[in-house]
Amino acid sequence: MNTDQLEGLFRTGFATIGMADDHAAIDKFVFYLQEVMKWNEKTNLTGHKSEEEVVGNLFIDSLACTRVFLTDKGSSILDIGTGAGFPGIPMGIVCPRQDITLVEPNLKKVAFLHHIIGSLGLPNVRVEPCRIEQFSEKPEFQEKFDWVFMKALRFDLGLAYVTPLLSECGKCVFCRAEPLRPDLVPKGFSVLDELPYELPFGLGNRLLCIVGPV
Repeated sequence: MNTDQLEGLFRTGFATIGMADDHAAIDKFVFYLQEVMKWNEKTNLTGHKSEEEVVGNLFIDSLACTRVFLTDKGSSILDIGTGAGFPGIPMGIVCPRQDITLVEPNLKKVAFLHHIIGSLGLPNVRVEPCRIEQFSEKPEFQEKFDWVFMKALRFDLGLAYVTPLLSECGKCVFCRAEPLRPDLVPKGFSVLDELPYELPFGLGNRLLCIVGPV
């Protein structure tokens, strides 16, 4: 696809989730998408092969996550198992006042993340190259994060490590295809809210499940 076609995909995606058209952000997303597709030929960044799948399932799905903190002037956000930077980097592009930390253990993906963050000039986004098990033990991150996103990590495994990382009002957000049954939520947590949305290009419906300590 050429640049105009890629821009069209993002505009369709923006409209689907009710976001205003943002030309500057779309320019950055087009570059980001092109780099994902280029690097994916030699580094396994994503299993999605077409531009529509990557835009819908990764970029637009990530942007839908901003719904949970749009009322916040500035938050400390943790993205666990970010992979190629989703949802953290797209959120960092459209919400530059948010302080975002990406946790990713795969060093090839970490190299890609540094490349994108540097190329796009995102001072509000940083990368921690480690597993969540090690990250959760670092004293400088204790009680730091207002929002913790786990797009690619099993919620039950993730919650086992995030408790010491949450700020006083901290919450966890899971991107899911179906509601989270209360009986599956680990002891000490409860489902606070669920925000449904639709992905573009017929990719289906999703919801943001917000979970917090009891």
